[in-house]
Amino acid sequence: MKSESAGYPITYIKLFVDYLDAIEPLGDAERGRLFTALLQYARSGEVPQLCGNERFLFPMMRAQVDRDRDAMAELSNTRRNAAQSKRDKQK
Repeated sequence: MKSESAGYPITYIKLFVDYLDAIEPLGDAERGRLFTALLQYARSGEVPQLCGNERFLFPMMRAQVDRDRDAMAELSNTRRNAAQSKRDKQK
């Protein structure tokens, strides 16, 4: 399943220090699958099928990826509009 906000390309994801508390109960394999799934989601917008305990944390972290993507898109649009407005005033 593809995400609704997958239209704006991102090249990184933010990982908050608070995630350490959330992932503490997970084993190394679950952590690896979780972060791999987040990176794949950020790249493609595809929501992976997760079967371990990482499936409980993925939705929360995916929501943050979506918020960050939306914020970047909004900032980009604001800057594009400001630049266009500046060019229009110079004409």
